[in-house]
Amino acid sequence: MNKNLAQFFFTVGVLAVSSHVGAAEITVLPSDIGVVKAQNQWYIDNFRDISTGYTSKTTAAVTETKPRSGNGSVEMSLTDSSGKADFAYNWGFVNGRTLGNLTALSYDWYRDGASTAAAHLQPAYRLVYDTDGNAATTTDQGYLIWEQVYNGTTLSNQWVSSNILDGNFWQRQFSPGFTVENFGTTLAEWTNGPRPGNADQLSANTAILGIEFGIGSGWNGTFTGFVDNVAFGFQDEDLTRFNFEVRAGADVPEPASVALVGLGLLGLAAARKRKQS
Repeated sequence: MNKNLAQFFFTVGVLAVSSHVGAAEITVLPSDIGVVKAQNQWYIDNFRDISTGYTSKTTAAVTETKPRSGNGSVEMSLTDSSGKADFAYNWGFVNGRTLGNLTALSYDWYRDGASTAAAHLQPAYRLVYDTDGNAATTTDQGYLIWEQVYNGTTLSNQWVSSNILDGNFWQRQFSPGFTVENFGTTLAEWTNGPRPGNADQLSANTAILGIEFGIGSGWNGTFTGFVDNVAFGFQDEDLTRFNFEVRAGADVPEPASVALVGLGLLGLAAARKRKQS
């Protein structure tokens, strides 16, 4: 291998490794999923199924039906409007994890085109907030909810990677259970205004207590969807990304790394061709 080609592969290797710097990928297996609320663990919440007294046959599990980054993803389905399921991950009050310090929010989702529920429906992403950031007062908590319908056209039969940090969110207050129907409001606007007077008056100091994604609650018809690579980040922290897998396996390279390796192979092929000429 000539000097220039060696230098090329060295650069590719450095770039491939660098693509992982500042990101912590956590593999989540079926055995890691809980059925009761616990901090720093994914658990299934609000599960409405025949087994829990509803009429829907609901699925909320890590399966290999539609793998994304590896051998699995979260499968979520329901068969009628009574069905619902959420995957939740809460960390509680953690210093620095505030609305003003959010630096990343993203996830991958898939809507099966065979779903008969309204065409705009897909798994939603939620932030759990505490308005004043004070653990002693808990009646000021709620959700900020991102849905594709308020951010563009929903797509079917393909994986969609949504970077939602700058997207539109709506607010659902836990107490008294009120929805603020301002669906075109960004996180910056929820933080600094303008925002409606009947909303929780959030600020940069509003604590973010966890994240969730889910389906259902009045979705007429059937629905099947999938979720993977759920990520969040805060200032002065590495990005955290959850990759849901059916079983532990070999590391899955990030797209950037795959592309760089591809470039390396192309470079090697070109070098061989020149040598043969």
